[in-house]
Amino acid sequence: MAPSSETTCRAKVHRGRRSQQRSFFATTQLLQRSVFVIAIAVVAFFARSADCQAEKRISSATVQQQQQPQYYDSDEGGEVIKSKIRPDTYSQDPSGQYGNNNKHLQQSSDAVASASTVYGEQYVSNAGVLQDQPMLDEEAQESINSGSINNHRIPQYTRSGSPVPADVVEGKNVGNRAIGNNNNYHHAAPGAGSPPAGTAAGYAVDSAYGPHYSTQDLIQDQSYQLEFKYHDYDKMTKFLRTTSSRFPNLTALYSIGKSVQGRDLWVMVVSSSPYEHMIGKPDVKYVANMHGNEAVGRELMLHLIQYLVNSYTVDPYIRWLLDNTRIHILPSMNPDGFEVAREGQCDGGQGRYNARGFDLNRNFPDYFKQNNKRGQPETDAVKEWTSKIQFVLSGGLHGGALVASYPFDNTPNSMFQSYTSTPSLTPDDDVFKHLALTYSRNHPTMNQGVACKAGTPTFNNGITNGAAWYPLTGGMQDFNYVWYGCMEVTLELSCCKYPPTSELPKLWEENRLSLVKFLAEAHRGVHGFVMDEHGNPIEKASLKVKGRDAGFQTTKYGEFWRILLPGVYKLEIYGDGYIPKEMDFMVVEQHPTLLNVTLHTSKRQDNTPFRQPVPHFYHHHHPQGIALAPKQPSQDSGIFSSITSGFNNFVSNIFG
Repeated sequence: MAPSSETTCRAKVHRGRRSQQRSFFATTQLLQRSVFVIAIAVVAFFARSADCQAEKRISSATVQQQQQPQYYDSDEGGEVIKSKIRPDTYSQDPSGQYGNNNKHLQQSSDAVASASTVYGEQYVSNAGVLQDQPMLDEEAQESINSGSINNHRIPQYTRSGSPVPADVVEGKNVGNRAIGNNNNYHHAAPGAGSPPAGTAAGYAVDSAYGPHYSTQDLIQDQSYQLEFKYHDYDKMTKFLRTTSSRFPNLTALYSIGKSVQGRDLWVMVVSSSPYEHMIGKPDVKYVANMHGNEAVGRELMLHLIQYLVNSYTVDPYIRWLLDNTRIHILPSMNPDGFEVAREGQCDGGQGRYNARGFDLNRNFPDYFKQNNKRGQPETDAVKEWTSKIQFVLSGGLHGGALVASYPFDNTPNSMFQSYTSTPSLTPDDDVFKHLALTYSRNHPTMNQGVACKAGTPTFNNGITNGAAWYPLTGGMQDFNYVWYGCMEVTLELSCCKYPPTSELPKLWEENRLSLVKFLAEAHRGVHGFVMDEHGNPIEKASLKVKGRDAGFQTTKYGEFWRILLPGVYKLEIYGDGYIPKEMDFMVVEQHPTLLNVTLHTSKRQDNTPFRQPVPHFYHHHHPQGIALAPKQPSQDSGIFSSITSGFNNFVSNIFG
C-alpha cells in the first residue's frame, strides 16, 4: 500500500531535522578546532617572545661592555691610557698566608698522615696548607716598592691567616667589632674566656645562656651530647644554645628572623673568628629543612656543628677549615612545617609548606619568569641575610631523592618545552658541575646514580642540572647565584623525606665527609682585594671573569672571591668613578690565587670627575642591600599558568 501524504510529509520533516543537526555539529567541530589552533598559535607566539626576551637579558651585559667610553687617568695629565695587564705566575710564600696558622701540623705526624689520607694531600702537608703568594698588578707593586702606599694599607695577615686593615693590627676597635687584641681570643682553647658581646654577622647574638649559665650547669646539661634522634624546636634551640655557651671561641648563635608562628630562625656560626668577619676569610653557609617534612638535613646540621667544634683541637683539616672559613649553619628554615610533619612519611606534603601554606622554595625572586607569590617571613629573612653577608658558597639541604642539583632550576623555555629534560646552564656550568661532583663523589652511594625506587629518575654520577630534572620558578639556588654571585647547590640527601630515627646514624656517616669537603671548595679559584691608588678599599666594585656573564662585587673591605677551576683567565674590574681594568691570572689545583688590584680614578678632559655606571651583569642590589629583581618578562596568566604551577607542585611533592 502506498504511503499516505501525511506519512510522506513526516519523513521529509524528519530528514530535514537530521540534516540541520549534522550541519550544527559540523559547524561546532569546526569552531572548536579553530579555537584550538588559535590558542596554540597564541601560546607559541608568547613563548617565543619570552625566549627572545630571556636571550636579550642574558646577553645585555656583553652589549653594555662594548659601549665603553674613553677614560682619562687623573694622574697622567688627562692622557688616554690602557689598563696595565700583567700575567703572573705563582710561588709558595715561605711565611704562608695559610702556613702560619697550620703550625699545629708539625706537632703530630700521625695526625697529618691521617688527615692527608682522608682529605687529600693538597690540603695537608708538613710544609703547610694552601699557601699562596699575593699577586699584585704593576701599579700596586710599583707603589709598594716606592713607598707611596703606606705599609698599613697593604693587607697584613693575622695568626688566623687572614689579612686585616691597619686599625685591627694596631689593636683599635672599629664600630661594633671587638678586634685588635681579640686575635688572642681567636686561638684560645675552645670554651676558654668570654666572647665579645654584641653582634655576629650584623645580628644580635643570642644571650639566653649568658654569664648566669655556669660551667657546672653545662657539665650537668647533657643536651650537647647529641643523640641520633629528631629534635623539635625547643630541643634544637637548647642544643644550639648549650653548644654556643660551651664553645664561645668557636661558635656564635644568632637569629635572622622569625617564622610565621614566631619561632626563631637560628643560625650558628662555626669558626675560629665567629663574632666578626675577618678580612680575607670567605663566608659559607648551609640551609636545611626548607621543606618542613624533609627532616634529614636538619638533624645532619646539628651533628655537623657538634662534629666541627669537637674536632677543632684533634683534626688538622677541621682546624684549618675553621681558621680560614666562617661557616654559617641554618638548621631549620621552616620550623613551623617541621612541627606538623610526621616521622616515617617518605612521600607526601604534610609539613612541606610554611604555616601559611607557601612552598618556601618557590618564594624567591626569579630571573626567567615573574614570581608574584607573596613574600613570606622565612624567605624575607633569608633574602636580607644573604644581602648582608657576601657568601661565597652555599648548600641547600633537601630530601626525597639522592642527587646534587645545580643551577639553573628555571628555564626561559615555554611550558611545552620545559619538561623535556633540557638543561638550563649558567655561565659557570663547569664550576657548578665540579661542586656537585665534590659532594656526590665523597658520598658512598650518591655517585652511583641509582634510582630511589622504580619509576624515579637515575642521575649520572649522582648530579643533575635543576631544570633538566624538573624546572621550577622562585627557587633559592638560582636567587643566590643571580642576585649575589653566591654559588649554591641543592643537596638531596635521602630517598625518604622523613626516615625513621634508626636510619640517622647511617645517613650521618654517609654525608659527613661530603659536607666538610664541599665547604672547603670556597678556597678554590681566585680571591683578593680591589683598592684605589691610595691603598683604600673600593666597596661594591663589580667584577666579572671574561667570557662568563655573571658578575660579583667587592665587600666594604674591597674583598672578592670567585670559585674557578684550574686554567688561565682574565678578570674585568669596574668601579664607579674609576678606570676599568683587566688582569690576566692563573688558577692552579694546589691552592687559591691571591690577586690584588689597583683602580685609578678617572676624569673628563675638562678635569671634571667621570661617573661611569658600574655594569651589574646578573646580580642586582638595592642601595640598602636589599635584593631587587632584574627586569623580567610579563607573567604567564590564565589556564596555562595554572596548569604549569599545578604540575610543578605535583612533581615537587614526589621528588623533593
